[in-house]
Amino acid sequence: MKKSVALLILLSITSLLNAQSIEPAESQIHFFKVWNYVKYYHPSVAGGSINADTLFLQNIGTVDQIKTTEEFNAFVSSFLDKLPKAENKKPFKSTAKLLTKNRDKKWFTSGRLFNKSNKKKLVEIFENRYTDSIHHYISDIRYIPDIPNEPEYPFAVTENIPYKFRMLTLAKIQGAVDYLFPHKYLMDKNFDSLLKTKLPLAVACKTRQEHEVILLELVAAFDDTHAFKFIKQAKFREQIFRNSFFPPFKYVVFDDRIVVTEIILPDYCAKADIKVGDAIVEVNGEPVTALLSRTAKWVSVSNRATLRHYFSDYIRNLVWQSETKDFELTVMRDRSKTLKAVEFVYNRDAAGVKRITDYINSVVPDKRTDMNLDIISGDIAYFKIGETFRFIETVPDDKIFTTTDSIMNIAARQKGIILDMRNYPDWGGFVFTLYKNFGRYPNRFADYFEINKKEIGTFILNNNYETYNHPDIKADGGSYNGKVVIIVNPETLSMSEWNVMNLQNIFPQSITIGEQSAGADGDEKMLMLPGGYKMNFTGNAIFYTNGTSAQRKGVRIDKYMPSTPENLLNTKDYLLDEAIRLIKN
Repeated sequence: MKKSVALLILLSITSLLNAQSIEPAESQIHFFKVWNYVKYYHPSVAGGSINADTLFLQNIGTVDQIKTTEEFNAFVSSFLDKLPKAENKKPFKSTAKLLTKNRDKKWFTSGRLFNKSNKKKLVEIFENRYTDSIHHYISDIRYIPDIPNEPEYPFAVTENIPYKFRMLTLAKIQGAVDYLFPHKYLMDKNFDSLLKTKLPLAVACKTRQEHEVILLELVAAFDDTHAFKFIKQAKFREQIFRNSFFPPFKYVVFDDRIVVTEIILPDYCAKADIKVGDAIVEVNGEPVTALLSRTAKWVSVSNRATLRHYFSDYIRNLVWQSETKDFELTVMRDRSKTLKAVEFVYNRDAAGVKRITDYINSVVPDKRTDMNLDIISGDIAYFKIGETFRFIETVPDDKIFTTTDSIMNIAARQKGIILDMRNYPDWGGFVFTLYKNFGRYPNRFADYFEINKKEIGTFILNNNYETYNHPDIKADGGSYNGKVVIIVNPETLSMSEWNVMNLQNIFPQSITIGEQSAGADGDEKMLMLPGGYKMNFTGNAIFYTNGTSAQRKGVRIDKYMPSTPENLLNTKDYLLDEAIRLIKN
């Protein structure tokens, strides 16, 4: 009798444990996990014979009804059992170097949610995972940006994204983090924890604007400058950032102040007593530090220097937030604070906007069409990475090498060379011509990890010579013994960062100076999300050959020279000045 009672108690406790309550967000996020796991590993889904989106849309409604872990496991078991059984395959073992820091199965192997049976089923899917070279949801070619077979699902801008598609959006973003983004391990926030806090808001949101706020915060969590572009995808960005008004002055943003650097509308500034050099420490009563922190949660960048750089961009206009054109600015001048009422220009005020546009256009240099190499006084060859295509723009293809060789011969006779990398390359072949004339074979300057199709979520080292060098360009065996200075700042992004790493290897005597670069080296990927949103992020991982990461850190800098109010106000280009000084001395 006692044994029977004990058995009943044990069964009751076991039943109770098996039926623990579960919050909706917890069941939803773990369904996202299972779905993405199946999407990238199950042969029938990864191979394209079963549509992953259809699987999701058919099942999310059932997930929402789950109340207990017992119900959750019953659902997962049914969901997995409906898939064709994967054929047994021999385990694949790679001999190449792998980046495996993102590999994580703890979400189902440990914790209270999954029972032994479902754990076993998920392990079996991995052991028999899809390993063919053509994956339905992975680009065939490593550098192709568009991720295939991700439908746009267009909805009218005035229409809120339907519930099931809102959830599908969040699931796809989680999948990108877990399987496609090589730098998950560098993210400041635990993405699953962040997503869990946003799920109830996503369920309840009533407008497209509310949906976009959630998306901005999730994409910002990538901490990836490539993902900064998502701001442009927000149809309601003006309402979210409240940035309809432009200041009558140009400025540079620092951590605790915004410094006025140029006067655009003299009459506006005179009326408000705003002068070049003024340090704005509060905007409408909010300290600049708080303003930047609040706004940063919607902005994806790899590092703080790039955040400040983008906040300083006049056209993007991310820091000036108000419902009216009348701003109250607390200004620090001569160690004293003054509250100033400043009128800004409404972006629908045609006359005011024209004055601003005319000013900006007047200070932007026209596109250069000459083919001459810039020689700075002191016998210094000066190349700007965004102005190199002009050298060959009108040159026939069969004359390109002879043309660039003649330019490099002129550069080789100079005392020094300055390579200004503060822009995006306008011609991808320029650095190859430097390698041809000044480099040495072999030119392995980085380690490039691309997605490993044998195990999605890990990344495999690419050792092909053509990945790092143009297959048709060989070094001529020349050398340069003069001084070389490479200039970088947050505008040095992606291919510019890759090119800097190459240049540092071509010219081992070079000195790299400047501010931290954008920290988003590697090919950019683009994932289409429901509603027609495009989410960009770094899709491959780049390291120096000594193992130092380029993501977030940016390129190696020998002489770090951050911008300060003093060097911005006292010279036209303090980094170029320093580069010239280093060569002349």
